[in-house]
This record gives sequence, C-alpha cells and structure tokens, in this order.
Amino acid sequence: MKIIHLVWSLECGGSEAMLVDIANEQSRSDDVVVVIGNDRLDLATLSRFDRGVTLKCLGRPQGSRNPWYIFKLYAMLRGLAPDIIHAHQESAIRVLKMLPYPRVHTVHNTGIELTAERKHYDAIYAISETVQNDLTRRYPDAHPVLIPNGISCSNIATKSSYGGRSFRIVQVSRLDHVQKGQDVLLKALARVIEKTGPGAATIDFIGTGTSREYLLDVARESGVSEDCHFIGQKTREEIYRDLKTYDLLVQPSRFEGFGLTVVEAMAARVPVLVSDVEGPMEIIGGGQYGYLFRSEDSDDCAARILEIIKASCTDGFSQVQERNAEYVRARFDVSQTASRYMAEYDKLCGR
Repeated sequence: MKIIHLVWSLECGGSEAMLVDIANEQSRSDDVVVVIGNDRLDLATLSRFDRGVTLKCLGRPQGSRNPWYIFKLYAMLRGLAPDIIHAHQESAIRVLKMLPYPRVHTVHNTGIELTAERKHYDAIYAISETVQNDLTRRYPDAHPVLIPNGISCSNIATKSSYGGRSFRIVQVSRLDHVQKGQDVLLKALARVIEKTGPGAATIDFIGTGTSREYLLDVARESGVSEDCHFIGQKTREEIYRDLKTYDLLVQPSRFEGFGLTVVEAMAARVPVLVSDVEGPMEIIGGGQYGYLFRSEDSDDCAARILEIIKASCTDGFSQVQERNAEYVRARFDVSQTASRYMAEYDKLCGR
C-alpha cells in the first residue's frame, strides 16, 4: 500500500513525534511518503525519519496565500498516486477533496475546530478517548474512530534505582504555560524547597517556546532560579537516553488531549505526576498507574511531589514502576498504533 502523510509544518512537538514513529513503523511493510507543505522544518525531527520513508517538501512560506503552492501540492499528490492520504491538519481537505483517493484525518488535541468540509474526509481519527469524546460532543456527525497514540518503547532506556540522592524532576514539552502549566510547577517547587531545603529537589525544563521569559520571571519571583534549569530543545534520542536519570516527570497541563511525554516516562520506569485533566488522566488510568494533582493547584502539586519523594525510598517502589512500564508497553507501543491505522486504511481501500 502507498500511504501519504500530509502535514503543513514539521516542528518539534508531540504530534510530529507521533508522525515520525508511525511513518517509520509503516515503512517496514509499506510504501510511505511524508509530504510537508510549509518551509518550517525542525531538522532534528526531520532526521528521525528512517531511510524507508520518502520525504517531499513543498517549501511554501508560512502563511503564504500564493495559489501556486496549492497547484504544486495538488500536482505532487496526484503524481504520487497513493492508495490513501492521511492528513494531520483538517484544513488540508481544501486540496484533498479534489483528489480521487481515500483521505483521512487525525485530530491530535481537544478543542480543535472542524469546518463543514470535514464531511469530505472518509474517516476522522482521535488519538485518545478524551479527544474522541470532545469531537463527538461538538461534532456528532464526525464519528471519530479511536486510535491511541504510541511510542517506540524499545528505544527508551529504563531506570533501575530510586531514592537516596537529590530528587531530579523533569518536564518535557513546549514552553507554553497557558496550556502546559509550567508556572504551576515552578510555584510548587518553591513549596517543596520550603519543606526540604535548598538543593533537595530540582527541575529541568526540556523544550523551547514563547513562555520562556515569563517562566524565568516566575522562577525569580518564586525564589527557585537556582533550583530549575531551562535546558532547551533535545533530540528524541537524547530524551529517550536521559529520562532514566530523573526521579519524576511532571505534566502540569491546564488542558491536554493526550500527553506523549507521560507515556515515554512511564516506559522509562520513571514515576509520573499529572494534573487531573482528561488526556493525561486517561494515560495513568485515573491514578492507577501514576500520581495526580488538582489542576492549577500548586500547593496540591507540591504535596504530591513530597509524597513521591518519600515513597521513592520505600521497598516495592521499583516494582510499581515496572508494572506501570508493562502497562504502557501493552497499550501504547507504536507497533499497535501503526497496525490499527493499517486496518482502518484497508477498510477504506476495500482490502
């Protein structure tokens, strides 16, 4: 089967990481082409595609209204003659509806607005039950099919020892406090340090984004500038190698459709603490496979961190993290995600 994945830009984020993993997995058995519309390319993300994935870059300047690029994209897609086109932004349907191939769309977050042109997609997929429920509530006629996100579990190094040293916390995401809630975590760190003393706990923020200066100000105002570090961007390979060196991953999002980094940390046998919003809560089974705190509540976040610091020194903590990792491997490995997409493609292609 010849599969085209169409994305407007290839930056560094959860949906892009998912696209790379799925395209790589599908390319083991099928002909996979990733078409990137705009000229915004994260080279580290681009480098993660396997050699079996064909990359086509249109080079359209971000925000351009030049119709030439639409004609060029149309000609490119027609020339590739795919069996199916998988779009990762709904607006692609403006071009795809003119093509005689099955076309599908994956929605990667809650709150995504769909237009009336969604009817031209042959199928719409949701990356989590949270996203599926959100779409069903707002667009009953969309009939989204649930295909959970997945990761390459086998590529993640695993943690083997817990407790007994300075407690290292990590937060991996775009620096966007409005959604990701890093300001809540910084304020929680101040409460933790009040209880444990300077240096007893630190946070590394991995990622870049528009909130960096704001978060630096929050860190200064909270008195934790010496206890937090803004690392910047890391490659997926570096993250998968280094996760095991941390004692806790915190995802303090105000809203989140899924939470790929939560799954990655669990696969690394690192405990996770998430805000009680639907996407991350779905991943941890409502608290069965991880810790949770009240969204927006830095005091509650701090209390849970202190609880985890204490628990990490107890017998049996390691076994709990291995159980959580087994749960992730069984439910969220990318091989399962890719096979589910292939089964859906086969239905649409009459195979």
